[in-house]
Amino acid sequence: MKSGSGDFVEASQGVDPVAGATVKPDLEDPRVVLSLLETDQVVAAKQKTRFGRKELSLGVRVLLWGMRIYVVVMLVLVVISVFRALHPMH
Repeated sequence: MKSGSGDFVEASQGVDPVAGATVKPDLEDPRVVLSLLETDQVVAAKQKTRFGRKELSLGVRVLLWGMRIYVVVMLVLVVISVFRALHPMH
């Protein structure tokens, strides 16, 4: 009678009663790998990870350089405006 009630508990919890059937985790899934590692292993792996420079398309690089040039030109105009405001012409 006890073995029957134990099977019911295992079946209700979703546990497979066959002891020899083991499922290997999918190590390609990063979530599975993170769940298998200890906390200090995760921290050590994150500290070793360095991201390199991202390859940008030509259009994005031209846009970024245009924005840099715009900022420099605006900075020069602001400096000239402040200088003229502080030293008015006669």
